[in-house]
Amino acid sequence: MVQDQAGTEQPTRERSKRHQQGKDAGTSEKKTPRLRKYTTRRVPILVRLLIVLVLVIVALVVGAMVGYATFGGGEAMDVLKLDTWTRITDFWMKS
Repeated sequence: MVQDQAGTEQPTRERSKRHQQGKDAGTSEKKTPRLRKYTTRRVPILVRLLIVLVLVIVALVVGAMVGYATFGGGEAMDVLKLDTWTRITDFWMKS
């Protein structure tokens, strides 16, 4: 069942390794350091920072809405009104 591959033209794994080692042995003295290729980022750093900033703002708004609706006893959308925030800051300054 095992075929003899000695006469075939297709290289086996062992032949490929020996061939590669033979190439490496001849050029080991003349190796020059390769320069890294410049790779572009899929998402630039500034865009990542902008995405994080937007997500933080959304989390703060949603947290304020849930907190005001749960603990404050008001409507969740009232957090987005200016009157609510003036009342909250007045409460902070008074106490």
